[in-house]
Amino acid sequence: MMAFKRLLSPIDIGTLHLKNRIVMPAMGTGYAAEDGNATERLIDYFVARAAGGAALLIVEATAVHPKGRIFKGECGMFDDRHIPGFQRLSRAVHDAGGKIVMQLAHGGRQTKSALIGDQPLAPSPIPAPALCTEPPKEMTVDDIQEAVSSFGEAALRAKEAGFDGVEIHGAHGYLINQFLSQNANQRSDGYGGTLKNRARLAMEIISEVKKAVGDDIPLFFRLNGEDYIKGGATLKEAVEIAPWLVEAGADVLHVSAGVYGSDPPTIPLIGSERGCFVPLAKAIKEVARVPVIAAGRIKSPLLAEKVLEEGAADLISMGRALMADPDLPKKVKSQKLEEIRPCVGCGQACIERLLGGIKKVENDPISCVVNPVMGREKEWMLHPASQHKRILVIGGGPGGMQAAIVAAQRGHDVVLCEKDNELGGNLRLAAMVPGKEEFSEFLNYLIGKIDRLGIKVSLNREVHLKSLREINPDAVILASGASFQRVKMPGIDPERIFAAADIFAGKNDLSDHTVVLNANQIGLETALFLSNRGKEVTVIEEGDHFAPDMGPIGRFDLLNSLKKQGVEVFKQARLVRATNSQAAILIKGKEHSIKGDFSIVSVKQVVNNRLSKEIENTGLACHVIGDALLPRKALEAIEEGYGVGMKI
Repeated sequence: MMAFKRLLSPIDIGTLHLKNRIVMPAMGTGYAAEDGNATERLIDYFVARAAGGAALLIVEATAVHPKGRIFKGECGMFDDRHIPGFQRLSRAVHDAGGKIVMQLAHGGRQTKSALIGDQPLAPSPIPAPALCTEPPKEMTVDDIQEAVSSFGEAALRAKEAGFDGVEIHGAHGYLINQFLSQNANQRSDGYGGTLKNRARLAMEIISEVKKAVGDDIPLFFRLNGEDYIKGGATLKEAVEIAPWLVEAGADVLHVSAGVYGSDPPTIPLIGSERGCFVPLAKAIKEVARVPVIAAGRIKSPLLAEKVLEEGAADLISMGRALMADPDLPKKVKSQKLEEIRPCVGCGQACIERLLGGIKKVENDPISCVVNPVMGREKEWMLHPASQHKRILVIGGGPGGMQAAIVAAQRGHDVVLCEKDNELGGNLRLAAMVPGKEEFSEFLNYLIGKIDRLGIKVSLNREVHLKSLREINPDAVILASGASFQRVKMPGIDPERIFAAADIFAGKNDLSDHTVVLNANQIGLETALFLSNRGKEVTVIEEGDHFAPDMGPIGRFDLLNSLKKQGVEVFKQARLVRATNSQAAILIKGKEHSIKGDFSIVSVKQVVNNRLSKEIENTGLACHVIGDALLPRKALEAIEEGYGVGMKI
């Protein structure tokens, strides 16, 4: 077993002593109050990560000015009234054994007037490339000096609130990064033009913050190694800027990359290279005289140890990995790597929800697909059941497995029945989608957890009333999922029509050209799966939007992958008629023909909950969860599985 000598070794940064090299970076949660104050939910979230063993927690982007707010539910430190709440947070984290730093931020043009009540500010009147695209107001020199002062004032408040350090957010397309990047900064005064001028704001802010807090607490600076967008900041520029930042007073450089709309994205999702930003950190470390933090999907402690061993960085940013499993550091220390709940990088419940994703509710507080307890640390804290029961779980998909695990952890005797020959359900299908193989890591974690808890699993067993009597449960959890249905189309040989599950189950007798009905997430992923197997694919969607069940980052990534594969995707389109030799598709009122040999794939799902009535008629309590209740995603199935496991 690896000893993780470097990852678990201490490090001193000025007055700040860290017990290991694991850092939880700033990540927006939406858990703060509407006025920016710390809430009990925010405190509980950070305390869980401190108790789990992370040495340093960096509080999410905290607004230094009302006009610099980035999202609803964002932390604020632009008024003295914020100090008491964040003082409670710092004390709670210290009591749990952690150290805490506050990230100070100004959104610049990456915000909306509806949020800040005024036109967004920017170095030049150029809209952001994505998400926040309304024209900003060019900042005057007085506006710039006000922003500089606000960073210093916020830093002093953070120090008064007991924080162990402050981090200046100079990355991800926010105000400081906008001044550094030529695609946002086209000024002709002392804050524009040359790289030195464009870096002037960053250095003035560092100097102002240093003047405010002195040498009592360290100053971190988060910068982009690359913006990954046309006209954006480059690694060559970052390497040149880094020593200037240190000279101005930065004690630590935290290296990230990307902005909204960049390719690759600033938040690398599932399928992205692990440790994707590490080369940028390594390049910065070669010119910096201060500790450097590396980021970019470093979710494995093995990779983290390797990065440190190779000298690419001094500390490791493990963000979503600590969202997924706050106890990751403890499990590393105790050599229980197989018990680490893995982040799969799907982004569905974290970044996508914050940006207005699946629910289309912008700035919705975040959650985690693999960790439904996140954001509900006290509400869903495990506790023994008041009465020991025998629980039957029908269905071994993600919802059923999660329900079985929680029920067993609470002391119930659990039997899990699955009609197929293996556990996983649609989670297993999701892992077959190109680029989404990481879902298998979470599936293996759930199966391992079931084994360690000694839950009785019965495969190849379809439950009916007779078997119900044999098991004799006190309560039933029905997690039987939903089935993919084949559509019926007159004029077409039924053997040409498939359901999505057929494709992932290995059906290979499709024609070379395949038409996928519905451009929701499953439809698009099915199309990508087929395209990767050499099929010519056309996807048609009757509605006005592609993948309305996805968030903006995941949707962009998936559509971009299909575009690269040459897959045709049409909206406002429907299949109007078809024969064995020709299909007619109406696209925005115009007919489009596909001639020759083709197959049709349907992604329609129908719930499998016929047993619920039969079970209830026996007098047993039957809890229907996941797709058996309504076809949705793993997020809802796992949340409902955990919830019912806590309820019984």
